[in-house]
Amino acid sequence: MLIKQKGIIIKTVDYGESDKIITILNEYGAKVPLMVRRAKKNKQGLQANTQLFVYGLFIYSKWKGMGSLSSVDVIEQNYHLRLDIYESSYASLCTEAIDRSIEYDEISQFSYDLLHFILEKIKSGVSAQLMSVVVLLKCMSRFGFSAIFDHCVVTGNTDQSQLVGYSFKFDGAISQKVIHQDPYAFKISNKTLYLLDILLKLPINQMNSLNIHGDVVDEMSELIILLYKEYAGTYFKSQKLINQLNRLEDI
Repeated sequence: MLIKQKGIIIKTVDYGESDKIITILNEYGAKVPLMVRRAKKNKQGLQANTQLFVYGLFIYSKWKGMGSLSSVDVIEQNYHLRLDIYESSYASLCTEAIDRSIEYDEISQFSYDLLHFILEKIKSGVSAQLMSVVVLLKCMSRFGFSAIFDHCVVTGNTDQSQLVGYSFKFDGAISQKVIHQDPYAFKISNKTLYLLDILLKLPINQMNSLNIHGDVVDEMSELIILLYKEYAGTYFKSQKLINQLNRLEDI
């Protein structure tokens, strides 16, 4: 049976000497694994059109199990993401998080909408690092945890100007008044916690203007990665490259 579906490539794996397996997140929010025969031999066609982040109309045959890709009508290559290793690494973090948040027999229209949204935002010039924060915030519930950024979890104080850190001991933001109760709390500015709360609660269709200072985005990224590590036991492969790039930047 020949199937035509729009989708975005969220994962690619080399298979043998000439083939590869791609996973697309189709327009309905389902993950579809596809075998691409002789992809690495066809550098001008299937090789170029089956890269990570490609958005297109995928034509494939499928009976049982994995489908076999016939052709791709490319709508957007998102080629710019392969020109900047920093942007590419954070965009990869986005696709990896979304990929791991969905089972193969599951349908999540929101996940497709989220991926489409962040790729469009990155294309328009919004920081890919900031977009990775948005994705990780929106995917938290799918990994089985949540986070409290808008009040002190110890005192219940809702004055966000008093928040000075995130406590894994008490599972939420913590204020200056009681920070001594958790000497290992992750110190973070109240502005960062405020913006994390906004991004967590704001629907993506209302995120029109996204312009946050790089230092604040760095704080966001560091905390959100710690949240996934502590609460979900999750470490993203993309984070390894990001850490290496950050170390090189510090030299």
